Amino acid sequence: MLDAKANDLNEIVVVGYGTTSRKNLSTSVAKIDPKDVPQAANSSVAQLIFGRAAGVQAVQRSAEPGGNINISISGRGAPLIVIDGVVMPYDGLEPGNSGVANELNGVRRGGFAGLNPDDIESMEFLKDASAGIYGVNAANGVVLITTKKGKLGRTSVNYDGSRSFVANQKYLEPLAAHAYMEQYNRLAFDKYLFDNKMAPYGTVAPGTLAPKYTPSEIQSAGEGTDWMDLVLRNGSVDNHNLSISGGSDKLTYYVSGGYFGQDGTVKKSGMSRYTGRMNLNFKFTEWLGLNAIVSGGKTNYLNSTAGWQSGNAGSQAFGSLQAAVAYPRIIPVYDAEGNYSLFQVTGNPVSLLDIKDKTSLNNLNTTLSAEIKILGNDLKGKLLYGNNFESSNRDFFVPSTTFYYQLYRPRGSRNQAERQLQTMEATLSYQKNLLDDQLKVEFMGGIGQYTNDYLTFGAASADMKDGINTDRLGSGTGAITVNSSRYADKKRSYFGRASFDILDRYVVQFTGRYDGFSQFFPENKYSFFPTASVAWKVSNEPFLKDVSFISLLKIRASMGTTGEAFGFAYASYGPDNSLISFNSGGTQLYPYALSQFDRPDLQWPKTVNKNVGLDFAILNNRISGAIDLFQDDMTRNISEDAPTAPLSFFGTQPVNGAHRVRKGWEVGVTTSNISSNNFKWNSTLNLTHVKFQHKERFPFEVLAQGAQITDPVNSIYVFRTNGLIQPGEILTDAQKTLPARGQLPGNPRIVDLDGDAKLTAADIVRYDSNPDLTVGFGNTFSYKNFDLNIFFYGSKGAYGFNNLRAWANPQNILSGAQSGIAELADVWTASNPNGTIPGVAFDQAALGLPAGLDVDLQKTDFIRCRNIAMGYTLNQSFISKYVRNLRLFLDIQNPFIITNYKIADPEVQAEARKGGPAPYPMATTYSIGFKAGF
Repeated sequence: MLDAKANDLNEIVVVGYGTTSRKNLSTSVAKIDPKDVPQAANSSVAQLIFGRAAGVQAVQRSAEPGGNINISISGRGAPLIVIDGVVMPYDGLEPGNSGVANELNGVRRGGFAGLNPDDIESMEFLKDASAGIYGVNAANGVVLITTKKGKLGRTSVNYDGSRSFVANQKYLEPLAAHAYMEQYNRLAFDKYLFDNKMAPYGTVAPGTLAPKYTPSEIQSAGEGTDWMDLVLRNGSVDNHNLSISGGSDKLTYYVSGGYFGQDGTVKKSGMSRYTGRMNLNFKFTEWLGLNAIVSGGKTNYLNSTAGWQSGNAGSQAFGSLQAAVAYPRIIPVYDAEGNYSLFQVTGNPVSLLDIKDKTSLNNLNTTLSAEIKILGNDLKGKLLYGNNFESSNRDFFVPSTTFYYQLYRPRGSRNQAERQLQTMEATLSYQKNLLDDQLKVEFMGGIGQYTNDYLTFGAASADMKDGINTDRLGSGTGAITVNSSRYADKKRSYFGRASFDILDRYVVQFTGRYDGFSQFFPENKYSFFPTASVAWKVSNEPFLKDVSFISLLKIRASMGTTGEAFGFAYASYGPDNSLISFNSGGTQLYPYALSQFDRPDLQWPKTVNKNVGLDFAILNNRISGAIDLFQDDMTRNISEDAPTAPLSFFGTQPVNGAHRVRKGWEVGVTTSNISSNNFKWNSTLNLTHVKFQHKERFPFEVLAQGAQITDPVNSIYVFRTNGLIQPGEILTDAQKTLPARGQLPGNPRIVDLDGDAKLTAADIVRYDSNPDLTVGFGNTFSYKNFDLNIFFYGSKGAYGFNNLRAWANPQNILSGAQSGIAELADVWTASNPNGTIPGVAFDQAALGLPAGLDVDLQKTDFIRCRNIAMGYTLNQSFISKYVRNLRLFLDIQNPFIITNYKIADPEVQAEARKGGPAPYPMATTYSIGFKAGF
């Protein structure tokens, strides 16, 4: 006899300014329980999210320690983050480096204010009109995070610790020394044929070219210097967390401390973080309680130079990992005089590791709240103050022995950034059961103020001694530069909610929020954001009361508006950096110039959210889940590129306009497949489909060739190709319209879709960079004291340019700028007519077409195994006397990925850069650890 899994319909779900039971939700809210997610090597909250909830997507944009993970709800942008009722920053706080070696890649880290994942009790995601209670902040949805609190009872001590070993996954494969010589000779000979119009590129008979590398040189070259091995390594993670909790009738407490240390898989990269949290709940009287939460942390980062240069300087601004890909392996680490070797204008990969780039982040978060029972449990008041303060310092230095930007020159800077977000709120709530519990009412109202202060300061110098570097910037003989900035804004809000549960069958809820934002003119400073939602608990109707296999059947619908505090409407001024002299040079002034006009008509963007959903639980809760259909209408979008009037002081100005629509569906299902005394098997499946498209454009917007007004946002427009031209091939009439170079062998065949013998906008094909489907699928098995968890996530239907293909561009090899990667073997040449990568005659920019080609466009479909975790719980009596819930576990994170994407990982961001990007590599992490309670 199999028992059903107890999927509790009375589970408490956190919503804005309150809680409700899952069965009474009238809006779309997803929940993630951190206890269900293996956390052994997770450094951030965002790492708990991958594929775990329908409509909630996490994308790994950088795999560096503490690297940024983009979170989106129903395909939107960065959501609002609220931790224990306090608004928190979404992004990380990272100072610049005062322009010193500014072309080096920027740091790509995430935020969440140093929150330790082990301190989280639950995470809820407000996906539809449920977010409307947060008004102007909630256009992209809301993430509500509740941290752990003490519970009544004896003192409980819990420890969770693990050790992890990290290995890089498949990455770019630079050519071995002998292979580089062979490929260079092959491509150079083809370039010789092309330059001299010899066959197959012309009618002249092929001549001979003395190869740059002789057969004996190639034979003796061997593998050469393994630059990648000198820059990459195996990493490790240590994660330890200790918490103490308990309490009495007057006081409950939760105190925790954590350490997370990571050695990155790129040398000289890593992080160490120390966190602490104290959550105290005082009950002074029956009517007055006080909650105090204080948390803080210190994180030290070693910033790697993996990634890509931030501008377009190319190989002279490569970081260490880019240089390791670019350097031919025929070059030794040191030259004959014992100095770092040099290839063209690219710094030596090993010497680039000597660049010092350290960031120290300190954060202190304080939340104080008082709860007052005015009329017993019916009427309550709450006062809340939250303060999130972060301070970050960056120490950057390029030593004199490192060749960078075509200079051997010591350069250094110190930069600081500070950020403070404050939340001040006062709320009143009233709830009452009326008419013999046939009517349940709840009212909530409140006011709030939210301030944001941000400032930066930095100083830089050059030509100091390496031993002194940034310890005394003033010792440098180069010019000393100082910079600073400050930004501040304020929001003020009035909000309320009314909820009615009628006959335990019909739920009706109304919310409203009136928000003001300091960056807009008075007439547009405030806006009202109303929402309404209804739910029909069909399973509670008399005609379904006796249907035993239905535990819950609920239909719900919601509609509401949300906003986005974005834009700046006031005129602004700034120094124009032009020194002006008066009185024959006796007076010198830096003038201030107007940088933006007043825009009193500018308003914040508005989104109308519509959602219809179905919640269900059947077969004694063996199968439960939710299905949602949604549509977001985004209006009053802001563009900074609107043209100004003729002869205006400025060429562009910010304006409101356009209309975009985001719509789709979400499905989340949980099943209890087997539930016996000894063996249990549970599954979860999450599916999300989102389509984001234009409905109206800005009137001044110029459409890309081949585009339609209502195309999806972020569309890609290219000509379709069909293989490569071969010698002697009869070309299509359309191909013949290209410049002569585009008709030569090794060039892509371009498809004339409409058959008019021309290559026009009618032949351009549109691809979507957003996936058609994202999926998360997990299974949990338990047999007696053993447990096994396997989780997958992935996406399907998106396209993207594979910018890593730049490393297999034959022009880059022949110019002497880089060595190339293994895929160079696929470049078309006269001796390799089966090659699939265009040859030396191909120059896309010279074709003069109104759009690019699809030669580097690939589907980014993938399925990633996120975790395989196995554990064993020891509960034998002789152990339980001393330790409770002792669990030993093994966890493999990112063990494999299933994809047809070529060269590297489809999920990690790799922007197009001159020469080619080298993103921080994805890795597989193997963890072993244990959890115990005392």
